[in-house]
Amino acid sequence: TGVNQAVQKLLASGVSVKMLTGDSESTAKVVGEAIGLHHPESMVLSGEEISKVNDRQLAKIINQVSIFYRVSPRHKVAIVKALQRNGEIVAMTGDGVNDAVALKRADIGVAMGKAGTDVCKEAADMVLVDDDFITIMSAIEEGKAIFYNITNFVRFQLSTSIAALSLITISTFLRLPTPLNAMQILWINIIMDGPPAQSLGLEPVDKDVMTKPARNVNASMVTPSLVCKVFTSALIILFGTLWVFRTEMSDGKV
Repeated sequence: TGVNQAVQKLLASGVSVKMLTGDSESTAKVVGEAIGLHHPESMVLSGEEISKVNDRQLAKIINQVSIFYRVSPRHKVAIVKALQRNGEIVAMTGDGVNDAVALKRADIGVAMGKAGTDVCKEAADMVLVDDDFITIMSAIEEGKAIFYNITNFVRFQLSTSIAALSLITISTFLRLPTPLNAMQILWINIIMDGPPAQSLGLEPVDKDVMTKPARNVNASMVTPSLVCKVFTSALIILFGTLWVFRTEMSDGKV
C-alpha cells in the first residue's frame, strides 16, 4: 500500500516511525505488519508496561520499540518525553481530545484536518488537511529540499562576494589596475549574481533527497565542508578573473 511504501521510505531516510494505539496487542501487530512496522522479532510495549518503568528506563528501550498498544494520553506524553530525552525531534500525530497534551508536548504536533477535533487542532503546530500519512513524507521531503537549496544559495553568494572582495583587495595592495569598477561590480551583483542565486534557491526537489541522512538541527548550516567549498569556488573565480584580465590587458588595449 501507499502507507507501507511511505513508511519504508521514511525508515530508509533515517526517520524513526512509531505507532501508538489503544487497541489490543494482536490488532496492533496486524496493523503494524500491514504498514511494514512490525516483524516477528520486533519488540512491542503496552501502556501497562510503560507505567512500570521510569522515564530513564523508558528512554533506554524506546528506540527498540516501534509499536505501543493499550496506551492512554499519559503514556503518549511519556513516550514523547523519552524520545526527546534521547535527543530526538519528535513529530506527533493525533485526532482526538486525548491527543492534545502529547501534541502540545511534541516538537511538532500534527492534527488531522478531517477527523481531528477542534481541541486537537488548537494544540497542534500544523494541521494535515487530507489526513494522509503520505503527505507527512512529502512535507519532510520538501523541508529537506528547502534546506539544501538554501545551502546552495548561501554557497554561491558567499563565493562570488568573497571573490569580488579579494579581487579588489589584492589589486589594491599589489598596485595593479582595478579589474572591476564600481558599475561593473553593481552589474555583477544585480544581474549576474542575483538571478542564478534565486534559481538555486528555487530548484526543484531532488528525487534522491530522502536518501540523505537526517541532520542535527542544532548544527550550524555553515559547516567546515561548506566553508571549504566556498573558498575553493572563490579562489577559482578570483584567479580566473585575474588571468583573463592580465591576458586581455597584455597588449595595453582595452
